[in-house]
Amino acid sequence: MSGTSADGVDAAVLDFGVAPAQGYAGLFSQAFAAPLREMVLAANGPLNVEQMAVLDRQLGACYAEVAEAAIRKLGPVDFIALHGQTIRHQPRAVPGFTLQIGSAADVAIATGLTVVHDFRRADVAAGGEGAPLVPPFHQRLFQADQPRLVLNLGGMANLTWIPGADDSQTLQAFDTGPGNVLVDAAVRILTKGEACCDLDGKLGAAGKVQALPLAQWLKHPYFLQSPPKSTGRESFDDRLVGQWWHVWKYSGADFVATLTALTAITVADALRKWTPSAKELLVFGGGAENPTLMRAIQAALPELQVHSGAELSGIPSQALEALAFAWLGEQCLRGKTLPYQQVTGVREPVILGNILPGRNWPELLSRLTDA
Repeated sequence: MSGTSADGVDAAVLDFGVAPAQGYAGLFSQAFAAPLREMVLAANGPLNVEQMAVLDRQLGACYAEVAEAAIRKLGPVDFIALHGQTIRHQPRAVPGFTLQIGSAADVAIATGLTVVHDFRRADVAAGGEGAPLVPPFHQRLFQADQPRLVLNLGGMANLTWIPGADDSQTLQAFDTGPGNVLVDAAVRILTKGEACCDLDGKLGAAGKVQALPLAQWLKHPYFLQSPPKSTGRESFDDRLVGQWWHVWKYSGADFVATLTALTAITVADALRKWTPSAKELLVFGGGAENPTLMRAIQAALPELQVHSGAELSGIPSQALEALAFAWLGEQCLRGKTLPYQQVTGVREPVILGNILPGRNWPELLSRLTDA
């Protein structure tokens, strides 16, 4: 999994021989090399066909390298589920589209393993947003007697409401808006590229939230849009942060503090407006490692118990999405559809993902048939 933060690749191993909550079997993470990261960030702007083809292969080589390293560290696996790197996400265009690149063929050739990839486009083709796709896995992991909320703070922030075990209501989820993406961009501006995130939330903690700019930013049309909805760098990117910084009248620390507050407040507002009640919120993703952001979310939601999902579950924050796509890969291999109507708004259940057979495909297919 590499996400909209564009900081690197997470490879997690999921054991399907046990219940999903006990299936986490290890994590391997690798940062993007600086030139590749710059190419990924530049892909938010216009790309010609040759540039996209080159980036596709370079990402594929990176994913293959990470997969081989993860297998050496964590042991052999049966198949690889590859999310790829989102470079465009416009599900409400006419026609709607979403595009994740990173050559699955390079991964299959390098490892010899079957690769399940391209998870989002079938959902968009069937009228859905193509995101978020992780919520059914959240439900498998975290459903309890009482309703729960799960928040993933990657580049974007996505929120899942999980009904209680005996609840007649259905799973609900959507993107609330930016997670870490705006803060990361601000840090790159302030440090002239020497840092790419607000490590331990120190810069945000040193600043003061400025109410007037924050009120203006909260008028962004995405925050008013009702679910199902999803977003990406098309709406929240470095250019937007650059525009805001250009007219900023306060300190750099205040800028980061106010952007941090924007994430916390938009999560809280969306939760209150569009999800049923719950008593606890489990937070995963890189943003869960930012104590300033976590405090801001708790302050914005005093009625909820806000937990680090990693501390509560034993699953590292950075592993959750990679595990989810491993699970989605298995659903694809078994030809299973999932209940996304209240999540992505898809018209009908569809099987998500494409299968690229590797050298192990005959053996894997035989095992799937026997199972």
